Amino acid sequence: MKKLPVLERDLLFAMTNQMQDIAHYLDLETGDVIPVFGYNRSEILSRVKENPGRFIRLVPQTAGQGIEMMQRFIETVKRKDLRARLSMAIKEGKVFSKFRTVLVNFPDEFKRWQRFRVMFITANLRERLRQNGIELELIPDSGVIPFEIQTEDED
Repeated sequence: MKKLPVLERDLLFAMTNQMQDIAHYLDLETGDVIPVFGYNRSEILSRVKENPGRFIRLVPQTAGQGIEMMQRFIETVKRKDLRARLSMAIKEGKVFSKFRTVLVNFPDEFKRWQRFRVMFITANLRERLRQNGIELELIPDSGVIPFEIQTEDED
């Protein structure tokens, strides 16, 4: 099976992006995630049309799928108190930021959430690629801590 290295950060952005005017394609030869904006739209779509087997459109998850992902993660949390706090966080309004805010206080669970999130978001893509003889190989970020979990002691 052919391995396709793809930057995890770029793939996750493409698969969670809710902006109406932007689409993303995955180049099955290079592993590049290619954004399609107004200024490059005709050029990229022309390349896709000329090489239909080389590119696949990345479909972003819906808000409903994001909530389902959080609910499924909550089911895997062993600590009853944390499960309750996460369940409350996704009840109403700004559920994604509330969920993340709760998890930031539990670094081990936050790391587990990040891995769970990656696997959940990429599951359908992995299966689609596997059916075409391709194995998705995610290249992790360079080790930079996401801004929402940095502390004052870390610079």
